[in-house]
Amino acid sequence: MDNKQWEKDFLCQYDLDVNLFEAMDMKVMQIIPVRSIFRIVTNKGTFCLKKLRFSIEETNFIFDAMQHLKDNGFANVLSVINQKNGARFLDYKGEKYFLTEWIDGRECDYQNPMDLKDAVEAMAKLHLAAKGFEPGIDVERRDCLGKWSENFLRRTQEMSVLKETVQEKRSKNEIDRLYLQYVDACITDAKEALSLLKDTNYQQLVDNARIEKSFIHHDFAHHNILHTFDGKTYIIDFDFCIRDIRIHDLGSILLRNMKKFNWDIEKAFYIVECYENISPISCDERQVLIPFLLFPQDFWQISRQYYIEKKNWDESDFLDKMNTKSEDTRLKRQFIDEFMHTI
Repeated sequence: MDNKQWEKDFLCQYDLDVNLFEAMDMKVMQIIPVRSIFRIVTNKGTFCLKKLRFSIEETNFIFDAMQHLKDNGFANVLSVINQKNGARFLDYKGEKYFLTEWIDGRECDYQNPMDLKDAVEAMAKLHLAAKGFEPGIDVERRDCLGKWSENFLRRTQEMSVLKETVQEKRSKNEIDRLYLQYVDACITDAKEALSLLKDTNYQQLVDNARIEKSFIHHDFAHHNILHTFDGKTYIIDFDFCIRDIRIHDLGSILLRNMKKFNWDIEKAFYIVECYENISPISCDERQVLIPFLLFPQDFWQISRQYYIEKKNWDESDFLDKMNTKSEDTRLKRQFIDEFMHTI
């Protein structure tokens, strides 16, 4: 299932009952679906209505993170609108709904160099403001500090097991054959990523992040960055924010853009330069960036979705995605070889 289908299905789970809005003490004149949220025009203004799918503890972790950024001077995050009883969300028929202010703007276009620059600089400012974060409750599931090696190893082992399973299939389809064509190279890259990570000062970076009590956004997709018509850049949707070192966010935005720009190393340098306009990156962080980029996350994920999770996609969709991820794996290897010798 692609993102658009997931968003459509998720919106169908909203219970847009008149009683919901009465409980929010407002009258709604207009409701417009936008990705996985609703834009609602009410007698009290225009808001974003969103339904959360996490526990109360995680929900509060997310809200605390957003408020922490505001308190630390990062104004480019949306304010949560408290309910009439002072609560930040409303429990309605077993679901949690909340409102934020609505900001008119457009989604980030990573192919626009100025949009990309603004997004990366906003990320760097967010990371600076994220320091000193002390939520009401620190949620274990949101603490990913120090877990890269464990995750790399587990996913590498999973690819090896899947490879044996696919090899043993008596009748192989086109996806199986494509998977077997690339899986050995991906396992090799995964093992090398783990080996490279062990030779870095990753643990020191983790220890520093714990001392700083920082967190990251963890989902810098283009649609989570809004450019307003008065020239501001807002970061939205903190659903997946976690405690981890900031290189996770920087590596993710590099990967997103490299896939769009055919692994253009000059574009990668531009992104790093934009980040360093705001906050310098240490030598230790640059070294950790290499194994993060090298690990075949996309190939592992699409393989897992097909063989383990058995996502309800058409075979042609899986084949297209597997083709794309496989080709990306080949091009990324060439990119990494050059990038390693220039940072």
